[in-house]
Amino acid sequence: MGSRKKQQQQQQQENFTPDGKRPLHGNLLLLGGGGFLLAVAVLIALELSRAPDELRPLSAPKLTSLPEFGGDYKDKMLWGSYRPGLYFGMRTRTPKGLLAGLLWFDPDTLETLMNREMRHAATQEDELSRYGWVRHDGEQYGRQTLVDKDYNISLTMVKHWGPDSGRGGDWAVRVHAQHADGSKPSQRRRRVSFAMYISDEEDKPKSPWSVLPFGEPSDLKDGVHLLSGGSSAVGPWSFHAVESAHPEDSSSSSSSGKQKRPVSKRARLDHLALPATEGEYDLRLSVRELIMSIVYEQYQRHPDEEKFRLYLPNGASTGSTLGIFQVTVWLPGSVDFVFLSHKSPEGAGGPGDEARVAALSGDALTQLMAYHERRYDQHFEQVFSGPAGSEPLPEGQLEMAKAAVSNLIGSMGYFYGSSQVKTERGVKPAWDAPLFTAVPSRSFFPRGFLWDEGFHQLLVQRWSPRMSRDAIAHWLDLMNVQGWIPREQILGAEALQRVPEEFVVQDPTHANPPSLFLPIANMARQLQQEQGEAEELAAIRAFVSAAWPRLEAWYTWFNTSQAGKEPTSYRWHGRNATTQLELNPKTLASGLDDYPRASHPGTDERHLDLRCWMALASEAMATIGTALGLPAHRVAPYIATHQALSDLSILNALHWDPQSQMYLDWGLHTEEVKLQRRTYSAPAMRVATPPSLRHVPHFGYVSLFPLLMRLLPPDSSELGATLEHLASTELLWTRFGLRSLAATSSMYKKHNTPSDKPYWRGQVWVNINYLVLKALKHYAEQQGGPYQEQAAGLYTQLRAHVLKNLEVQYSGHGYLYEQYDDVNGRGSGSHPFNGWTALVALIAVEA
Repeated sequence: MGSRKKQQQQQQQENFTPDGKRPLHGNLLLLGGGGFLLAVAVLIALELSRAPDELRPLSAPKLTSLPEFGGDYKDKMLWGSYRPGLYFGMRTRTPKGLLAGLLWFDPDTLETLMNREMRHAATQEDELSRYGWVRHDGEQYGRQTLVDKDYNISLTMVKHWGPDSGRGGDWAVRVHAQHADGSKPSQRRRRVSFAMYISDEEDKPKSPWSVLPFGEPSDLKDGVHLLSGGSSAVGPWSFHAVESAHPEDSSSSSSSGKQKRPVSKRARLDHLALPATEGEYDLRLSVRELIMSIVYEQYQRHPDEEKFRLYLPNGASTGSTLGIFQVTVWLPGSVDFVFLSHKSPEGAGGPGDEARVAALSGDALTQLMAYHERRYDQHFEQVFSGPAGSEPLPEGQLEMAKAAVSNLIGSMGYFYGSSQVKTERGVKPAWDAPLFTAVPSRSFFPRGFLWDEGFHQLLVQRWSPRMSRDAIAHWLDLMNVQGWIPREQILGAEALQRVPEEFVVQDPTHANPPSLFLPIANMARQLQQEQGEAEELAAIRAFVSAAWPRLEAWYTWFNTSQAGKEPTSYRWHGRNATTQLELNPKTLASGLDDYPRASHPGTDERHLDLRCWMALASEAMATIGTALGLPAHRVAPYIATHQALSDLSILNALHWDPQSQMYLDWGLHTEEVKLQRRTYSAPAMRVATPPSLRHVPHFGYVSLFPLLMRLLPPDSSELGATLEHLASTELLWTRFGLRSLAATSSMYKKHNTPSDKPYWRGQVWVNINYLVLKALKHYAEQQGGPYQEQAAGLYTQLRAHVLKNLEVQYSGHGYLYEQYDDVNGRGSGSHPFNGWTALVALIAVEA
């Protein structure tokens, strides 16, 4: 499949002109008579039936094919915890992947089935007290803590390369369970089952599977060869399990005075292997439901047994591509799962396996884990150090920052599939493509979001510049011939099953903030100022040089499709101008969803935030072009556009309201609007007085964008007024950070529909607070500016407020949240929110 895909890519590059049109081939002139006419007819039919522009990739070299993403790096990144929607899942970065996943449950009670207490997909409905990566380096090591009622589970993943390792190396996972602190002895569970599964997405694996090739073990402490097979993703492989001894597992006396059972007697192994697909049904998408139904059926066959037990039936089918291995341990207890890659099929199960498994389990694994833990801490200290001479972070903030970075990087996922795109011919799938990306939330948004990713990469870029370029490359490679990138990436069946139907289809006229220009602008400045080692600067130069055609196409798409009526004005598309069911029609394209805009959407709107994003993009393009030494005529349009978008007089003419001394949107607006029910059973309908063209009088995050993008001269009165408004407790200032909408706004904390709670209407969001802090720091460093001291003071206070509240919420509740309440500081929305809330790490080190 990979070869055929490569041929298709080569054919696209050869047969399409730069504007994406398919030229007629001159060699058709060699045909004669009827053959020529037939060929022309076929070509015309193909031309008419070819995919519309929305569904065709940009004809430009793929960034993911750059040399820096091949070789050792590609091998090192082949395996990872790339299934962020699960509590723990591994997969290969290949279109047809080899997958692994973990479930856990209590095998000794019917409540496991009645209450569906079998954990697999990460969801808030499970109500875990805490879960998330507290250490993860994105490459070789991760440690996660999960507290699920009485279970306190520690999960550690290590990747390793040895002389006998095959493609992608080896990996091991240790799962340790003990009773959670505070659990009542009378209610304590005695055992836990860990069900680890392996599956191959290829219908016919490279070589048949062998389940328990050496028979069932008498003692898991000695290890067991669970499974072996061959995959196009990694070649030949084998999978093993070893019961692991821990200090807590010693045979000391229990509270009742009785001797605990010996370690070698504690673990039990059960298994099931079967084909992963039945017709069009994919069992991988419902592993939990599959196990629950099978163990219940197994129980029903033996209802007269003395005690209730949930065990797999111990069987394997011919042609299996899904193998599930249930290891049940007494608490406290541990098990090490070990995956070995092999250079040849003969290596799997050979005499060297025992030593390789021993090197990745037991005491050897404990030592390897300790080594990687130290290595992580050293790297974190190196790349997340504060300004010279600054005090070390307090322990609570340091641990929160490490968890924030780890959960973001550990939740990076790999997806493969096609977007569903709205076209004139109906909803159609785009081309199949991969995506390596961070995700906002494992429990609620385990997929890629375009504007979130720009913020994510500010952190990843600091941790691992190459990994960040890798993710950005994947995003830019998703661009179509028009220069459009779908704002929400739902690639593959696993991602699709977690998305409400209304959000699946992507509209090629709708944008999303081009926040990827934030990390791209950082790269541009590095080149311009020659900051960094020569090797790193060379890698950046190669990357942005290869990315230039795609950045040009993306920029041009924004600058044309989202342009407003007035010169240098811009407008987000996609607002519903006819709905009567929303208090203020949402602007999903802006990323700020329900932030109040003009009450009556239309082409007269001017959206301040989009204009400021385009100023950032223009500056980044100008800087990149100059640093690359491109001809002046290639760079001049970006310089000119940035100058125009930075011109204070033009900005003020479009968006400054002299009466309120605020920057605001413009559009057809009325403040006299409300939702009203005509009858009890009817939906609430919007009632409004006639609107007029005017500034939209809602001060909030949008009003701060000229400040955020540093478009205000340091001596301008507009900067002074914006700082005054920002610091007002009646407007945005709170003890927990800046709220998203002024408390004086008519839309503050208002529901947009009776069931649509306020989202960007007063809550505190970390990503915008981070941008504000960066801007305040910038103006505090402008020597001689009349607002330098004021900006410095606001920076110090705002940073302290944000850090204190997030530390209190994290230590008290165990999570970083999507947003925070502006009145009491409590976290709300999805959690853990491992996306842009992780910017707290950069806030902590003032980066």
